[in-house]
Amino acid sequence: MQIAKPPAGFIMKEPATIAALIASKAESWPRLTKFWIDIKDRLKQTGHREGVAVGRGRLFIAEGDAASGLPTVKIVYEVLGDTLYIRIVSVE
Repeated sequence: MQIAKPPAGFIMKEPATIAALIASKAESWPRLTKFWIDIKDRLKQTGHREGVAVGRGRLFIAEGDAASGLPTVKIVYEVLGDTLYIRIVSVE
């Protein structure tokens, strides 16, 4: 993996389809929007070290807590240069 993390963190690239998925799931999980922002803020700084390798990317699982209104979010992403590309997201 060729990376170059800027001091402010990786540039995040999130496809519109993933943003739409998060918005639609937030109807059932009202705290999801803030949780998603927190996950991205974390990966922006530590994405090159977090998760486990899967293919060319990495898998990060943010364990939720259904009792407190947080789903489990699974993210497959790829870090290349100074950019973190979100490829697949699952909200359970």
